[in-house]
Amino acid sequence: MHDEQREAAVQDRSQPARFEALDGWRGICALLVVLFHAPVAGIVHETAFFRHGYLFVDFFFVLSGFVIAHAFYDRLRGEKNFGRFFGLRLFRVYPLHLFMLALFVAFECLMLVTKGPSEAFVDGNSVVALVHNLLMSHSFGTVDTLGWNYPSWSISAELLAYGLFALLVIRAPRAMLPLMAVTIVVGLVVIALVEGTMDTTVRFGWLRCLAGFSLGAVLRMVIWPRAGGRVAVGGTAWTLAELACVLLVAVFVSELGGSVLSVAAPLVFAFAIYVFGHEGGAVSRLLKAGPIDFLGAISYSVYMTHAFVISRAENVATVLGDRTGWPIFSAAADGKRLMGSTEWQSLTALAIILAGTIIMSAITWRLIERPGMAYGQKRLSRKSAPVSGGPADKPVADGSTP
Repeated sequence: MHDEQREAAVQDRSQPARFEALDGWRGICALLVVLFHAPVAGIVHETAFFRHGYLFVDFFFVLSGFVIAHAFYDRLRGEKNFGRFFGLRLFRVYPLHLFMLALFVAFECLMLVTKGPSEAFVDGNSVVALVHNLLMSHSFGTVDTLGWNYPSWSISAELLAYGLFALLVIRAPRAMLPLMAVTIVVGLVVIALVEGTMDTTVRFGWLRCLAGFSLGAVLRMVIWPRAGGRVAVGGTAWTLAELACVLLVAVFVSELGGSVLSVAAPLVFAFAIYVFGHEGGAVSRLLKAGPIDFLGAISYSVYMTHAFVISRAENVATVLGDRTGWPIFSAAADGKRLMGSTEWQSLTALAIILAGTIIMSAITWRLIERPGMAYGQKRLSRKSAPVSGGPADKPVADGSTP
């Protein structure tokens, strides 16, 4: 998001170079997704807010639509260069996806060679599923269950959203907003009727993404300009609005995250993005602080590495339990196998998962993400100067899930 927003600011000097508070929310929401996936007993598994944390993926979808429209709509209208736009998006998300997939495959091969406790290359980790993961087609109903680096289903869906967005801007700009409106309504209604909650991934993940992405794009292209961009309101009023927004999201996720009304999540998050896009209150200032800003920068890595860290933490816990005889795992009421038969074990497991994810993410951000973006920029750089007259060839850093 950082560099996309700088590019957009060059095109429109009245717009912010970055939505720094939204960057901060990206980092926080990425950690909330980690907590949702963490198989740890205690507060994380017992609290509705964390159990319904899957909804924060919809925040990423709406934010992606908002940011991509903010950064690329005018450029795509002017340059009509689909190949370069999509290539930049691919180099943004695919290097880390491929790297993490390779790590999962390596451990699957290790399990095959060592004849581990479970069978290798079956179910969600089958060879067929691997091919779909490589092709980024695993959110289109091509596989039966999540597998491999399971959070990456949303990246598969976002690539589709990127491509359709660019095609509409270039080929059918007049039909763009009506089509997006239809996508939002039809998408949410279909998911509500067929799935019963917003928690759909490999079956209708693509539709879930398109609905959220479209809403974010409409927010940026229609609502934001008509409201005059950043509204000049006193800091106290914005602080109250931000606090109310945080409360709204917390209550919605906790109380409605497991019901059919969870399909309204994109609407709730769109409101939050609008409020925090103004960066007018004290909460926004907190979100722009150094540690949270860094967490926002590495949020894509947090999202893409945490499943691997969780799997390895489970491996270590299993070996430790077998060798020491300690009862490390416990069974939840829903049948899930959770780490932590005591409170201190649960807190230790959670701390290891969070710390391991952040450390690994900082490494992959520096060694995989940034070089991948730089390589893509170099390969796809135009021979002529950018039409915007600004630093349009800086690495496109964000705007993807998360």
